[in-house]
Amino acid sequence: MKIKIGTVGPEDSVELLMEEVKKYEEFEAVPFCYKQTNELKELISKDQTEIAYWLFSGQAPYDVAVSNQLVDSRNAVYPPLYGASLLGRLVQGQYQEGKLFQSVSLDTIQEKELDEVKQAFLPPELTIHTLFYPGYKPAEEIIAFHKELYKQKQIDAAFTCIREVYSELKKQGIPCYRVTPTKLSIQQALKYIKERAQSQLYKKAQIAIVAIEIRNYNEKKDTSSYSMKRKYQELDLKRWLLHYAEKVGGSYMQIGDGTFFIYTTRGELEWHGDKLWFQFMKDAEAQTTLQTNVVVGYGRTALEAEGNARSALKEAQDKTNSVIIYVDEDKRRTEHQPNEQSLSYDTRRIGQDGSTETSLSPAIINKVQSLSRHYGQDLVTAQDISNWLNSSLRNANRILAKLEEMNLATQTGGEQSGQRGRPRRVYRLEIQ
Repeated sequence: MKIKIGTVGPEDSVELLMEEVKKYEEFEAVPFCYKQTNELKELISKDQTEIAYWLFSGQAPYDVAVSNQLVDSRNAVYPPLYGASLLGRLVQGQYQEGKLFQSVSLDTIQEKELDEVKQAFLPPELTIHTLFYPGYKPAEEIIAFHKELYKQKQIDAAFTCIREVYSELKKQGIPCYRVTPTKLSIQQALKYIKERAQSQLYKKAQIAIVAIEIRNYNEKKDTSSYSMKRKYQELDLKRWLLHYAEKVGGSYMQIGDGTFFIYTTRGELEWHGDKLWFQFMKDAEAQTTLQTNVVVGYGRTALEAEGNARSALKEAQDKTNSVIIYVDEDKRRTEHQPNEQSLSYDTRRIGQDGSTETSLSPAIINKVQSLSRHYGQDLVTAQDISNWLNSSLRNANRILAKLEEMNLATQTGGEQSGQRGRPRRVYRLEIQ
């Protein structure tokens, strides 16, 4: 089965991209052509689940698609514009105009790349008026930049990387040449996609362990309540475990009293998603009256996956609501809620000097950072931290005090709670 790559850009650029994609047997190119960049939202917003990766013709369409969340930046790429692209157009332009250019205008190509070309190949007599910009800039602004310079007779010709700009300047009679990616840069972009695809394939084959634990197992198992009825409940739970293990192509085994592991692969779990395990918890409780914690551990080896699963189980024991915790091979935790919201944070944090900060748990620091971004809130009180972490006010105050010691939070004022007593301290989080 071939990997589908969406090739996005103006028609002539897409033809060039598709020509290079065809050289790879494992890829299949799907064209997405537009005349103006603002057509991208409608072009890509349709259901494109079959497209695994996206290859854009340049910086502008890539930035529009990524910034509007039309595609995932991890699965998208564009060929960079190197100096060879500019040099070729300069030679072509001087040949067509029948003269050596003394001054030209140029947009989009990055400053560092242009400096390298200047030092290595271009004569010092050539003046280049540049318009550097990150991401996307409206075509109208780029057109105005070139047009104004030509109107003031400061340039002999304009060089642009944008099809819309090229077409409009040509219509207005301004000598203009379009800089496009070389075949080599397109091949490098495709090489990145190929490596990414291989990496994803390896990742899907990673060992995954779904760990299921009966909540409060040891508390319920005493001489008065641990009866034949309880044994029947556990037998019913095992039946459901066997059913769900079959769904994810895995095998299950009992690790200890009230703890079970399902061994499968990451690809299988990602295919079924979180809803499967939330449904398991509902089914298990409905059929056996037993409440369960469900976590997932990923790893490069079975031992690493098991260690991550056990680590997640310990954290799940403190949760009062239904949540599925994932721990990957980089010790990054992701908590999934039934409402499809998720929160990711690292359990490692490295200081700027390379030392680990140990005065407060790295997991707590990164969790506070993730929650701050999630809620779009950097001004917090102890009450906010208490609600976020589902902890006591005393613990929340301790966390804020530690963050202040580590220069990760600054006290900025107070907030009256509406009750008698001192105002709550307000902190500004400065976690980078």
